[in-house]
Amino acid sequence: MPLPLTSDLAAIMNLEEFAQTITYNGGAISAIFDNETVPIDAGGFAQVHQEQPRLTVRTIDVPSIGEGEAVVVNGVTYAIRAWIHDGTGVTEIRLEKA
Repeated sequence: MPLPLTSDLAAIMNLEEFAQTITYNGGAISAIFDNETVPIDAGGFAQVHQEQPRLTVRTIDVPSIGEGEAVVVNGVTYAIRAWIHDGTGVTEIRLEKA
């Protein structure tokens, strides 16, 4: 049985709170953009860090998501590389600068 998170998601994706408008599939949707720097294993002694841009969106806003599709965030175009539908109505999308 799905969790009743619809009103919670609406609050989280509120443009005046956490979210911003992005362009996906020719339209505008609300998303939370995060671009943290994460350590990666480069096989050496020095630790290497890399940006990992990602979006958090409502699953209903990305019903036919596909790898390589373009997303524009703050004027920067990214390609979708991976995504996870978490089963609660939220999808996390991993991005790469195009």
